[in-house]
Amino acid sequence: MSPLALAKALQVDFDSTKDGVTVYSGDLDGTWKIGSIPQGGYALGVALEACIKHQSSSSHRDPVHVTAHFLRASNVGNVEVHVRTLKSGKSFTNLLADIVQQGRTKITVHVIFGDLSPDPTESIHRTLTPPSPYARRLPLRSHPSSATPDSIRHTWGFDKCLKWSLDQDILARNNLESDNRTNSGTFGGGGVEWGAWCELTNKDDKITTSSLPFFGDTFQNLPTLLPESEPARKGTSSSWFPTMTITVEFKARIPSSLDYSDRTVGLYCESRFLGDPQGRHNAHVEVWTAPSGIGEGEPMDGWRDKQYCIAVADQMALTLSMDVNRREGTKDKVKL
Repeated sequence: MSPLALAKALQVDFDSTKDGVTVYSGDLDGTWKIGSIPQGGYALGVALEACIKHQSSSSHRDPVHVTAHFLRASNVGNVEVHVRTLKSGKSFTNLLADIVQQGRTKITVHVIFGDLSPDPTESIHRTLTPPSPYARRLPLRSHPSSATPDSIRHTWGFDKCLKWSLDQDILARNNLESDNRTNSGTFGGGGVEWGAWCELTNKDDKITTSSLPFFGDTFQNLPTLLPESEPARKGTSSSWFPTMTITVEFKARIPSSLDYSDRTVGLYCESRFLGDPQGRHNAHVEVWTAPSGIGEGEPMDGWRDKQYCIAVADQMALTLSMDVNRREGTKDKVKL
């Protein structure tokens, strides 16, 4: 099993001065796949790691926002990331990165870099944080010390590298008798919610900026959260949910304090829409800090107020058969 941080390691292969493109080479590790295909957030993290290396000597070293379009399925094996600067300004730098395998562009990525440090010259800091009543609060109910691991889907190749504990209070909102259910007289509502504490099990691993897209793509998709009585749930136990587009906004830097776990995050997801074509559905995922590992530590006074959102991911995904996943996993098979 390759630690997630190690699996994203890349080397500079070639620095082109002719067309302004820097090519980074590496591998998409076979551990971090769903079925036969590398998980979309993991593959995006590889591209992001290349961009972070590209910006390492710049004053804009923090990713602020990334948008990715998955043009075709990537494959386990050798990969190149082609990076070029679109624009560099006073506050932000825009990069374009392509994940290329066998000479074909698999994923195209637009990344905005900046500086996430508070500006000491600003007299007004426009932030919403506790104790403001408008501030977003940690949506998970219980401290991770009281959490116990739940099973992870067997088609996830990294199920031994990850553990999670589902928030049953959040999952209960998906029940037929929940107040979130709708009828002709309700306003809004609908969809499903999901939440969990999620942890990297390898003690040599840790959460990094380039692993945040992986966590933003780690959740239970809308069709699988529907009750068996809902027709749209039929057959989803053997489905693949490939990401078509995903955006990630980086809200803050990952904490380095001992007050926070370096391998655990809180995840909250809400999905509201499902429809044609191909079971297309959306997901909005929040990635939060965690005060401790799963089943570790103990709740201290005010622990909830100290937690903050590190990143927010939004994506559009499809609902396809795992047979499609297996075919795509061998169609453009690359050298290991």
